[in-house]
Amino acid sequence: MPNAGASAAGRPAVFGDLLISRRRAAQLTQEELAARSGLSVRAISDMERGRALGPQRRTVAALTDALELDPAAARELEAAAKAGRHRSSGAATTGSATAGAAVSAGAEGPATTAPPTGRSRRTSGASADDTAGQQSTVPLQTTEGRFRCDLPPEVGDLTERGTELRRLRRLAAATAAETHRGATIVVLFGAPGVGKTTLAVRAGHELAEEFPDARFFVNMRGMDAERLTPGQALGRLLLALGVEQARIPDDTDDRAGLYRSLLHDRRVLLVLDNVGDEAQIRPLLPSGPGCMVLLTSRRVLSGLESVHRLLLDVLSPSGAVELLESIIGPERAAREPAATTRVAQLSGCLPLALRIAGNRLASRPRWSVGYLVSALSDQRRRLTALTAGDLQVRAAFEVSYRQCHHSVRRVFRRLSLLSGSDFDVDQASVVAETDPDVVEVVLEELVDASLLGTAPVGDRYVLHDLLRLFAGERLAEEEAPGTVGRLAGLVTGWFLHSGVLAGGFFVPEGFDGHPAPKAPQPVAVIHSLDQARNWLDAEQPNWLAALRHATDTGRHAEVLALCRALHWYSDVRSESGLWQEVFARGVTAARALGSRLDEAVQLNYLGWALNRVPGKQNQAYSVHQEALRASRDVGDEREEAWSLQYCGRTRLTADRPMAAVEFFESAMALFRQVNYRLGEHITASFLGLALRRLKRLPEAIRLLHEVTEYFREADDGTQDNSLAVSLMRLGDTLEIAGQFSEAYDAFREAEALSTRLDVPLWAAEAAFGCGRTAAELGEPSAAHRHLVVAASGFAASNDDTSRNQVLRRLATLIETADPPVGWTARQDTLALLDGLDGAAAAELTALISGNRTQAAAPHESADVETGEETAS
Repeated sequence: MPNAGASAAGRPAVFGDLLISRRRAAQLTQEELAARSGLSVRAISDMERGRALGPQRRTVAALTDALELDPAAARELEAAAKAGRHRSSGAATTGSATAGAAVSAGAEGPATTAPPTGRSRRTSGASADDTAGQQSTVPLQTTEGRFRCDLPPEVGDLTERGTELRRLRRLAAATAAETHRGATIVVLFGAPGVGKTTLAVRAGHELAEEFPDARFFVNMRGMDAERLTPGQALGRLLLALGVEQARIPDDTDDRAGLYRSLLHDRRVLLVLDNVGDEAQIRPLLPSGPGCMVLLTSRRVLSGLESVHRLLLDVLSPSGAVELLESIIGPERAAREPAATTRVAQLSGCLPLALRIAGNRLASRPRWSVGYLVSALSDQRRRLTALTAGDLQVRAAFEVSYRQCHHSVRRVFRRLSLLSGSDFDVDQASVVAETDPDVVEVVLEELVDASLLGTAPVGDRYVLHDLLRLFAGERLAEEEAPGTVGRLAGLVTGWFLHSGVLAGGFFVPEGFDGHPAPKAPQPVAVIHSLDQARNWLDAEQPNWLAALRHATDTGRHAEVLALCRALHWYSDVRSESGLWQEVFARGVTAARALGSRLDEAVQLNYLGWALNRVPGKQNQAYSVHQEALRASRDVGDEREEAWSLQYCGRTRLTADRPMAAVEFFESAMALFRQVNYRLGEHITASFLGLALRRLKRLPEAIRLLHEVTEYFREADDGTQDNSLAVSLMRLGDTLEIAGQFSEAYDAFREAEALSTRLDVPLWAAEAAFGCGRTAAELGEPSAAHRHLVVAASGFAASNDDTSRNQVLRRLATLIETADPPVGWTARQDTLALLDGLDGAAAAELTALISGNRTQAAAPHESADVETGEETAS
């Protein structure tokens, strides 16, 4: 084993070198070392990159303990730190401050996780192809850039929940002692606003020591029109557990299996808030005896077996006054004790109502408490609400609602028709039927009234699910049924037609599709491809809800128009599950309208979505065969050609290139016959892939050159997606043929285009091609630069397989480059290994360090296929 105290260049190692070496030897990621040592991830990263040359002794001591170093290794680490402090006295002060801040910041520990305990550590003796073994090595961690499921901050003035907290502590202690055969499940149920979430969050923080491996919080949005599905919740939890997006299964049952295997033998607390029903959370319940789950719901969830149930009731009169005093201040309450008691009574002693009333008083210091008593007493509907179970929440909201001007209340109740989790001013103006500038002022008034919240990012607003329910009830009571139906139709139409407008920016020049129906009202303001992409990305929940509503209400022509428009956008946002639903609805709409041609088109789009899912190629082929029959029934040769082309793509994906060639050639002949150049060249691009698979490289290169030049002819940007894909396919084929200079040029152009188009995965693939070909051209520095970009891009896209291929290429490049790759480049490469599992990181570290005796032979991809299912 090489001397850990010397660098590859033979000089004494700086502190960062030693720290990387010792961390790798311990098979720890930066996040795991941070959790063990109490330092921040940023501090460790700075030390390893050489930005903090000489950390202080207490920092080194924390690292020594966390790494479990023997005395000799500990002295070596301290000596390197001392040398670093002497090398740059100016940097020493900065380094000391940084390290001190890191210790201080790390003292509280990570928000949701702790280092795995001894009982939680898994052995790594499983073989590389042992799926269960792979799953068990995933650490319980949340890293920068990953989805987080942190517990929200706890409320400091929790009142009269001591009995419930004591019972939860007893259950947690029994769970930690593993006296149960399975996980401990507790249902916290009661009326809306009774404080279920507040109690669950407080318990989560107080029970943290009993569950050192992780504490997670997920809002199931059970009251939303679009509630969180079990599959979506599992996806978020798997991301929070450290599973890369690319490794998360599509099937909900498979996700549940992976999730339960990760939590087996772990001590984890899971808070599932706002549960709608039993089916929504069954797949999320772990089986391990060391786990505890707190469910909050308006319902008892009586269908769940072997669970503990806690009914949360309203506060006692004295407890209600105590909570109100904690919000408005004891001095203010003492000045008007009778009025304070009366506010508590009129609020029904309901915690949420008390908080709303108290917040109104706290934000209006000139109000008397008696003024609020008058406001509450004047509400005739309030007394009915206070005596009717769930009507207690309406009473709480009534306080703020009735304080608003009638025009503000009108906007508020109509906001219930917006189904997304957040919305902007333009969308609110649709339901308000008012100018956006006026609506924006009203929305700000609603924020002040605590009836609306603001989204963390952007100029968007959030309507809480209970407030949405209250607003919907007010809408039904205060506006005519015909008005409500008309407004719902306006919202659906606005999102449908805005989606058609945005999707139109992705349609290539020369594609003469069906015209969209004329928009019945103004649509979203979209003037460019970038704006269209951003709108479709951000508003996906809304336009999808509109699509569903339109399907249910028989607006088939508008459904069909949106499905047509989104086809080209689907290329750059390839979520197979989403597009299967969208285009299946397109098929339904076409059939309802009796349009056999539209049915063929939508069937082809549906088959395309299915072909993207591993194992569904035969199903996709059957769908395209159905489309082929439909197109022949109506005699549409162009759609027949598309059907043949799509059939070929399913054969290519199924690794049947000869069958694919036959379909592609037939499709091209038909496209020529109808003089449709766009379809001909898209098909030619896929034919080039099939010829490459068959090793007919000269033919493939000639064809892909022609395709690239065709797409380059468009100068309006509408064919840039297709140009980027064809350039990558051309580059791959030239690389296989040994024409490295031409391949490098093609990859460079593809990378620039993909970056501008905001398709990170394509950009990473193109950068990988640049790195491979630059290395073949004898330019190791350029190759290293491109490969580092590619590895970072694949990591950001959660493509571990491609990322590992790039890292192996980097390791080989560092080992064999002439002239040698410099020390800085080696450190940059080592930094890319964070986040990999211990075995893979150790192997690649050995490769990069030149110690091949510790590393297995690199696993190179024989043929890199790029973009086979893009460019529709």
